[in-house]
Amino acid sequence: MTRSDLYSLAKPILFRLEAERAHALGLKLMGWLPEVKPSGADLGIRTSIGELANPIGLAGGFDKTGLHLRALSRLGFGYLVAGTITLQPWPGNPKPRVVRNVRERTLVNSLGFPNPGVDEFLRNLSSSKPTVPVVASISGREVAEIVECYEKVQPSVAAVEVNLSSPNTQRLRDLRETDLFQSLAVDLSSAKKKPTFLKVPPLLDERQFEDVLRMVGIWENHGFEGVTACNSRPVTEPRLATGAGGYSGPPLFANLILAVKKIRMKTPKPFEINAVGGVSGPENVKEALAAGATTVQLYTALVYEGPRLVSRILNELTPH
Repeated sequence: MTRSDLYSLAKPILFRLEAERAHALGLKLMGWLPEVKPSGADLGIRTSIGELANPIGLAGGFDKTGLHLRALSRLGFGYLVAGTITLQPWPGNPKPRVVRNVRERTLVNSLGFPNPGVDEFLRNLSSSKPTVPVVASISGREVAEIVECYEKVQPSVAAVEVNLSSPNTQRLRDLRETDLFQSLAVDLSSAKKKPTFLKVPPLLDERQFEDVLRMVGIWENHGFEGVTACNSRPVTEPRLATGAGGYSGPPLFANLILAVKKIRMKTPKPFEINAVGGVSGPENVKEALAAGATTVQLYTALVYEGPRLVSRILNELTPH
């Protein structure tokens, strides 16, 4: 039985469940899927993360615990972003905190970084034994907290992604203010041992363009390798316990392309851009790479299409 057959059988059951519960069950089912075999074509790229088999990454938030990285690494990704992880365990926001919009193939979440904390994550990562490079997504409420988490996680991963862009955590907006962000960049650069990326919020208006590009400039000036652009878009959603959350899916793709082009104009290569937001198929991947992205990450489309999406993209990227 193929991956497509297995997911086609499971999807109607999963989509009858509450979204967060379905996601947890889907992660467990990933372990039963056959491994994606390399196509034989050379899609490999050299990045600061390492030598990647292909430029397709799994975006942060899919596995917040590190328990399922071995199974996810069998799906054909070039690398995986795990987390977001914090120094201490976080329960996240009250439930319900994920809802689907099935017709438009989008999600809205107000998760708020539920995770087991960095120590438990590292134990899970060690036992999971993924077969592709892992990037740890980290965050926190205070500069010192983020730096301590950063120091703990670096020895065990290929790279780190610092997530200050979640729309569901008020304190992160404060950390993006110039003085605090400058302080964070200085402290992280002093502790840096692995390639490090900044995950930025979407560029929704001229003021946000300026704010994000200011952050990117500071980040580059402190010797960091790149950014991940962009996170989900803040929206009102009455079905969530918090009443609002981060919107993700195909409608974000135009903003992704805009962000990649603007950031690439400001920061020429070798500064790296990991593009995320609304990527739903091989044509999106090609367009993002052509716009200046180094790699492209998937999340919401994987929920709706399942693991066959990765192999479909790889087949389309393969020269025929």
